Amino acid sequence: MGQHMKNRFIDLKSIFQLIICRLFYKFSGTFLFFIFISSAYSETQPDLTELPIENLLNMEVYSASKFTQKKSDAPTAVTVITAQDIKDYGYRTLADIVQSVRGVYVSSDRNYSYAGTRGYSIQGDANTRVLIMLDGYRLNDATYDQGPLGTEFPVDIDLIERVEYLPGAGSAIYGNNAFFGVVNVITKSGKDYKGKGLEASGRVASYGTDQERLSFAKHFDNGFDMLFSATRMDSRGENRLFFPEIGTTMHGSFDNAERLFGKFSWQHFTLEAGYSKRDKGLPTGAFGAVFNDPRNQNTDQHVFFNLSYDNLIADNLELYARAYHGRYDYPGTWIYDDPPVTRYTELGLGRWWGTEVRFTSTHIDGHKLMVGGEFQDNYHLSDDFIALSPPNSANNATYSQATNRFGFYLQDEFKITDYLILNAGVRYDQLSYSSDAVNPRLALIYTPWENTTFKLLYGSSFRAPSSYELYYSDPITFRSPDLNPEKIKTYEGIIEYQPDRSLRLTAVGFHYEIDNLIQLKELPTLISGEDPPNKNINSGVNKAWGAEFEVEKLWDYGGRLRASYTWVDALDNSNNQRLINSPSSLFKLNFSTPLFQHRLRAGVEAQYTSSRLGRDNSRTAGYPLFNLTLTSGDKLFKGPLTGFEISGSIYNLLDQSYDSVLSDEFEQRFMPQNGRNLRLVLTYRF
Repeated sequence: MGQHMKNRFIDLKSIFQLIICRLFYKFSGTFLFFIFISSAYSETQPDLTELPIENLLNMEVYSASKFTQKKSDAPTAVTVITAQDIKDYGYRTLADIVQSVRGVYVSSDRNYSYAGTRGYSIQGDANTRVLIMLDGYRLNDATYDQGPLGTEFPVDIDLIERVEYLPGAGSAIYGNNAFFGVVNVITKSGKDYKGKGLEASGRVASYGTDQERLSFAKHFDNGFDMLFSATRMDSRGENRLFFPEIGTTMHGSFDNAERLFGKFSWQHFTLEAGYSKRDKGLPTGAFGAVFNDPRNQNTDQHVFFNLSYDNLIADNLELYARAYHGRYDYPGTWIYDDPPVTRYTELGLGRWWGTEVRFTSTHIDGHKLMVGGEFQDNYHLSDDFIALSPPNSANNATYSQATNRFGFYLQDEFKITDYLILNAGVRYDQLSYSSDAVNPRLALIYTPWENTTFKLLYGSSFRAPSSYELYYSDPITFRSPDLNPEKIKTYEGIIEYQPDRSLRLTAVGFHYEIDNLIQLKELPTLISGEDPPNKNINSGVNKAWGAEFEVEKLWDYGGRLRASYTWVDALDNSNNQRLINSPSSLFKLNFSTPLFQHRLRAGVEAQYTSSRLGRDNSRTAGYPLFNLTLTSGDKLFKGPLTGFEISGSIYNLLDQSYDSVLSDEFEQRFMPQNGRNLRLVLTYRF
């Protein structure tokens, strides 16, 4: 028996040696340098699953105020998705994570995933109205303002410690793009790996998908903490989807990615650096390109460095400072039947650097005062769209710009009494490419009883037009340098009730008022039969009313439940009709439980999205989705197999047919989504 177990262990090691060798082939020099940097000492730290139940339901959050506070004291209804949730429900991308959050729904055009929030998913919006951050570093690029959610997200999902989602206006402390909400992804550190610093993971999935990851993490006795990880992913993609609107089956939607990420901390300094490259096949005929031509593809490449310093520099005075540099490259190839058939190449570039400094003081009794400033220099922004074969300079489009922005913010958390908190803040933003913006936030937080909190919130936010929206032009698209920033006012009432240590109830009522939404519109044509010209314009006023309800329940044996319902009525005031791609109802349910005396853990996810309006008064039906994940527990593998973990997931368990609503960039109005598909993950910690 012992020899049999030994042979099983040798076979397992051989599997992971293959994974490691494949990753070393791609990233060998950099990875070896960090793995052999020092000795084998490691310090353990409790993870979220080891916290008491009452702490899990009212855990501390950071993103709502840029300092640590309990969820019940935060000036919004924060949702936290932990690393345990990511594992329990088999989430593959950040899009999967935010899709599970109260009030959020995700659309996909088979290139990118787009987050809709509380009834708003504007046609053509490339995630510019939700701010995506990584440990406080802004991931929305400076050229298109696009926030990455899918396989283009620059960090492996397994490296996430938790995700904090803040609904509503966030410009009072975050400035531009924090329009409908803020997503802050907080990554793991060396402490989180509990002494097993080398981790190898391999996975296979439907659509010819395979992925390998190798991570090394360590916390040393001199205080130095490090995490370094490399990931490679290949996918053939779904190639059998039928498009009834055009009577064609799609082919060639490959998706290949590679990522490097490092996080290094010592004393009060933290350095994070990342590189990612995603190549994506585009057979869907976007922007009028030839449907199913295998040459249609684009690349997303992110490079970033973020150095931060955080320290209590005097009694009751904390200093936070950071400096960062970001780069985003977007090369693409597009095939058009002009005629003749023409191959275009596109190259979008963004280069920027910035800095932020803030002070937080508790010197005045009852006040937590924060003052800060942020500057970003976008020193190169460009997008070139060139006809290569055959050359045709008349159809070329190109622009190059440099912009900058500065923001100054002030916030005070004033504890008026033991039961009443006033959180007030305001931010002023000056932008070289748009008008100045001033955005306040007020939150009155009342806790008359220990288990009940009432919150009244008011806030405003803005979104300045992106460089691409302002300056891009081609033969049928006009520049729009006169665009004004979008503006939103939000009003919320929140009740958070925790009747006992294991149950938490949340109810939210909200109202939105929006002006100057930016949309690409067709203009009247002067010549019959010619393509109508397009121009970005500020269009109209929108209003929304809605309510959200959520229940969270934990059991001592390890079961966890989170369920929510969202109702929203989002209208275009010009015609008093519901907005396009705006579901009136969203239902989410997540339940996970240990099985067979913690040898396995099961995670079940159920979601329902109601029907949505598409272009030309079309409508897509509402749909349910069910996902199931089984993960090995901490008692399944013993002896030499300790540290081994296996997970299997079935997505769209009932093989439900459903669609995403598409923007005007597509001939078809709806995009079919994946049917039932599978994933198997093997992970080993040494």
